[in-house]
Order: sequence, then C-alpha cells, then structure tokens
Amino acid sequence: MNRLSKSLLVAGCALSTSIITRTLSAQDLRCDPNDVEVRRLSFDGNSAFSDAELASAIVTTPSGWARRFLRLPTALKYCLDRAELPNDRIRLVVFYRRRGFPDVTVDTVVNALNKSAVEVRFRISEGRPITVAGLGINGLDSVANRAAITRDLPVKVGDRFDRVVVQAARDTITRRLRNAGYPRAQLDSPRPHVDAAQYLAWDTLVVRPGPLTRLGRVAINVTPFENNSRQISDRVVHRLLGLDSGRLYREDDLLNAQRRLYQTEAYQHVTLFPESVSMSDSIVTLRADLIENAMNAARLGAGYGTLDCFRVTGELSNYNFLKGAQRLDLTARVSKIGIGEPLSGAKDLCATAKGDPYSNKLNYYAGATLRQPLFAGMRAIPALTVYTERVSEFKAYLRTTAVGGIASMVLRRWAATPITFAYAIDYGRTEAQPALFCAVFNVCDLETRERFQETQRLAVLSATVLRDNTNNLISPTRGGIARFEVRHASPATFSDQTLRFNKVQGEAARYWGFGGNVFAVRVRAGSVFGKTFGSAIGFIPPQERLYAGGPTTVRGFNQNELGSAIYIANRFDTVMVAADTFFRGDTSRAYRRTVPLGGNSLLVANAEVRFRSPLLPDVLQWTVFTDAGDVWNRGLDLFQNFQIKVTPGLQLGAFTPVGPVRIVLGYNPYRRPAGPLYFEANRLEGGGLPCVSPGNDLKVHATTDSNGATVLTQEERACPASFRPVAEGSFRSKLTLSLAIGQAF
Repeated sequence: MNRLSKSLLVAGCALSTSIITRTLSAQDLRCDPNDVEVRRLSFDGNSAFSDAELASAIVTTPSGWARRFLRLPTALKYCLDRAELPNDRIRLVVFYRRRGFPDVTVDTVVNALNKSAVEVRFRISEGRPITVAGLGINGLDSVANRAAITRDLPVKVGDRFDRVVVQAARDTITRRLRNAGYPRAQLDSPRPHVDAAQYLAWDTLVVRPGPLTRLGRVAINVTPFENNSRQISDRVVHRLLGLDSGRLYREDDLLNAQRRLYQTEAYQHVTLFPESVSMSDSIVTLRADLIENAMNAARLGAGYGTLDCFRVTGELSNYNFLKGAQRLDLTARVSKIGIGEPLSGAKDLCATAKGDPYSNKLNYYAGATLRQPLFAGMRAIPALTVYTERVSEFKAYLRTTAVGGIASMVLRRWAATPITFAYAIDYGRTEAQPALFCAVFNVCDLETRERFQETQRLAVLSATVLRDNTNNLISPTRGGIARFEVRHASPATFSDQTLRFNKVQGEAARYWGFGGNVFAVRVRAGSVFGKTFGSAIGFIPPQERLYAGGPTTVRGFNQNELGSAIYIANRFDTVMVAADTFFRGDTSRAYRRTVPLGGNSLLVANAEVRFRSPLLPDVLQWTVFTDAGDVWNRGLDLFQNFQIKVTPGLQLGAFTPVGPVRIVLGYNPYRRPAGPLYFEANRLEGGGLPCVSPGNDLKVHATTDSNGATVLTQEERACPASFRPVAEGSFRSKLTLSLAIGQAF
C-alpha cells in the first residue's frame, strides 16, 4: 500500500510536469550541427498498450515516414535530445503505474545506425497488473432510473485498475445524470483502497445528484443585425428551441436547441445557459442570448474543369422567408462555357470536352428550393424544389428538362441516420448516342430512336438512407459513411409508359488517420432492372444507366469508359462477296470515337493512402491508390460479361478554398474491349446507323423509296462485337491523366 501510494504520488507530480516538459522540449527536437537523427523508435515487451499509445506519451520522436522510408531530404527530421531521454523513461513508468502496473520497469537503449542516425528502443517489463476487486457507487438511491445511469460503465469488477478508465466512468455517470434531470450532479472519489501484496483494489464513487430539476421559462434576448430591426419573432424562436416549461432538464436538449438555431444560418451567435444555479432549486430558468445574422446572402463562384470547361455558379439565399425562418435558395449554374454554344469561343482550352458530342451546348441549371427549418420535435423536414436544366454526361447523353419539381422529406427519427423520401417529376428529353440505342436496346432506325428521345414525363419515387460519422465533410480523416438508395419509375408514379425502371445503389467508405496520413477504402455497387425487379432486360433511360471510370471511381479509365464499349468508324468499305453486299470496317484503321455503353450492373472498390507532402505539408497531399471494378450488362446470369479490372496509380492534391484539387495519374494495363463498330450517317446520307463491324454478315439490300431513289438497307440483326482497337504497346499509352476537384471519395 505504501509503496503504491508513493508511486502514484510521484506519478501525479511527474504527469503534471510532463506536459510542460513536452511543450518546452518540442524546440529541442530540431536538429543542430552534430546532433544525431532519430531514425527509428521502438518498444519491446509492451502487450497492454500499442506502440502508438506509448509513443504519444513521450517526447522522443522519429523523423517523418517520408524521410525514414523514402529518404527524402526535405522531409521532417527529428534529432535525439539526450536530456529528455531519461525523462521519457520516467514518463513511461508514470504512464504504466497510472494505468494499473505498479511494478513496471523501463530500460532505454540507443543503437547507432550510422554516424548521424540512431535507433531508440524502450525495453518494458510490465509486471503484474492490479485488478478491481470491488467498485461501489453510492448516492443514487433517490434517482429513479439508477440502472440506466450505471449501465455498461467502462470499468467493472475484474478489470485492470486503470485510473484513466475510472475517470471515464465518473464522467459517464455525470453526463447521464445531467441528461436525466440533474444538472448539478457531482461525483467524489475517495482514495481507493489498494492491497499491493494481493494486487487488488477497491474503489467507491460517491454521487451527489442534487434535486430533480425541470425547465422553467426561457428568457430570450435578441440583438438585431447591425443597422436592422429584429427579424425573427419570439414565437418562432420558441418553436426552434422546443424547451417547454415543465419538462425535465437535459443537457443534450440545450445543445440540440442551440444547434437548431445555428442551422437556420439566421444567427451569427447563440448562447443558451441556465440563469439559476442554486443547489436547492428544482426549477431552472434558461436564458437565450441571440445575435441575428443578415437575412439575405449572395454567393458567386467560378471554376474550370477538364469536362465542364469554364463554369459559373450564383446563389441567393433568404433565411427568413415568410417570417418563419424558412430558407429560400435561388440557384443558377452555367457550365461548358468556352465550348458549348452559344459561348463556344475557347474550344482549344477544353481539349478533353472538345471530343464529346454532348458538350457542344451550354449546360445550365436554374432552380428555387424552399426548406422548412428543423423545429423541435419534428421527425420529418420537408423541402420543395422547382427547376429547369440541361446536363450532359461525358460521351453518354444530354438531358434537357423544360420544367421539373422535387418534393422531399427527411426523416430524422435516428439523428445519425436520416432517411430521405423524394418524389421527382419532370418534362424533358434525353439525347443519347444512336449506337447506344442500337446496341443495347435494338433500336437502330432513325424514326424509332427519335421517338424514344421526345419530350416525356419522368416521375421517380426514391428513398435514401445515409449514415455519416466522418469528421470532415470535404476531406475526412477518420470515421465512415454508408449510403443506400432505391429508385422506382412506372405509370404508378405517373411516369410515361416507356420510362419505367427499378434501381438500387449502395456505397460504404471508411477512413483511418495515422500520423497526419489517411488510409481510406470504399465499395460501391448498383443494379438497374427493367419493368420489374426480376427483369434484367428492357428499356432503361440512358440517364439512369450506371457508369464508372474517371477521377472519382476507377481512375485508370477515362470518364465513363469502364466496361463494354461501342465504336464509331471514320469510314467503311463496301465489300462484295459473290452476289451479296456488306459494309465492313478495317481493324487496322483508327476510329472516330468511343461511346461509353454503361450498364445495368456496377461494382467498384477503392483503396488509397493519403500522405502529407514533405514539401508544403499543410497544402499538398500525395495519394497512392488502387481501384478495381467493372460495369456490365447482365442478362439472365447475374455476372454475365463481368470481369474485374484493377488500376493502380498516384495523385497529387492541393488544398484550396474550393476544396482539394487533384492531378490524377492512373495506370491501365488493359486493352480497349472489343465491341460493335457503327457508322453514323447524317441526314443527307439517310440518317442511318449501319453496322460496319469487321467480318459482319449483315447483308445490304437495295430498295427504292417513295421518290424512286435507290436506298441501301441492312439486315436488322445484332451487330457483332468484332472490332477491337489496335493495342498500343508503350508505357505512356497505358497512363490516364485527369484533373478533379474534391477527394475521390
């Protein structure tokens, strides 16, 4: 007992000074002439605690990973402070004794790696730990829900006697009491009884809960925005707070009320606190001090992207629409500036988009969204959007919506997992590559294709479940995110008869931070069905098909080019075989462009490690990644035509005010897949889409039209996937370079 008490006393003193010592010694780690670098730091004999936990408890620090493993001379370099090395041994002893190991011993070994670098090794003998033989909690007799207050505490009989964990148990009890109507709850912990000979400890937590307390009135004090009168009434503020008189005091309720006021963005400062603090009071009066914000805000932004070319965004927001703290957002976006008509005067600055047939028109969006604030007690938050837009997907389709609307409802029954139900209806048309209609849906004639691309009514009912516990919205370093979505369109949702589908998509990502670096993984999967969930075929609107490839999915492929492909020929030859005529392309000749086929099934997996750059570590970030996946068109067999492609790569990111900007270099060892080859004839040539795949046996016949002119028609059968671009053998040809804003996931 005496030995342990003295040890704990020494530990307390040493612990109190170690923080100061660490702060002061941080400068000593800088390398001066004749100092030796700490190239390695290791621990032997530790089983209760990881190397990382022990490393965080001492001052001695090894040089950065980039210097230790990559030998980069500009990376972080730390040297040995011989004055602090003995103190580090004491720090480890204090750390272990505080965590329940009274007999711990620590030895220090310094091994020279070369003339200017050393390895520091701590050899630890943990010894036998002290066990909790008894844990008493007194003072909860007057608390009605005592079992809930003491349930699943981090310490229990039989555990190691860890003072850090005991303190965590005290904090847990205090927090639970303050959320159960006891705002003045306090805990005392008399000195524990320790039998050093038997390695046993008995501890008692003495609780002083104070009186059961309920809320009284809430006094609201509002400071208007400068040179303005007050905008939001007390009635609306009370609805937002939801702190009705007579309900039990709960600390979390105050925090949630404060959060709701901030979320309206109508207040620049919110303080909510109890005015009365007497230990004998059973009613507490709250005071809310609020400083209003400007009720209107305007934002304007501009940018450049390899696929969007130049773009401009403007937004006007009102945070107190109709005097009820509703939010009205008016948004306008224009992209493809420089390449899209009528603002197409800078095509050479957008080389990637220049080859996209659907980037020759400006993309735009104009919409208005009205959002209800999150009033206390609300389980569903409605929003309504009305919009018009034109949006294109690279080399895949162009969607023009004359007018559309979205009604959504966010259910927050579980705060960490909101569920969003939405109903979207629009009148629009989708222009897609003629070859896609022909190859996927067997719609090859011009008249039928144009009928599919007429303005139609699309109505989609969807549900989305999202769980996000990451620590950063833009660039997470820890936590995880999971998302699942179901979409359905049919005449039952008032969609046109030809626009019916079922779609499911899911995504999960996880992030682990270590030493300023991040390891991240993600899995995405999706499937689109026809008229029913059991149907694998049928017409699916091009904008609802699944695509992958590009800087946010599988980075070794160009945008949307993962999976099967269709090719458009520059020209073809008319071949006569006996009395038959055929249109055939040449496998050795270049083709005009690739048409991303997309698919009705998708599976993508990503893994990456993000490293702080040795140069400008607060701005630059290197990433090593490996992506894998496929997009395929299944038939009756779920994995028909499925083949995983794996593409590793490297990227350099820079943190900017608009988010991380990334230069991505992916390695793609795969040849372009074989696919059908078509020739797109213009209207003067008849507007046809003949199959010109090498070796095809689709006979061409001469017919006469109504004007007596001779027209060549081709047999209507599937165009064979017999064209495969010539493989390029150079290493450079296997690299895919792209530019993107935001993290890949």
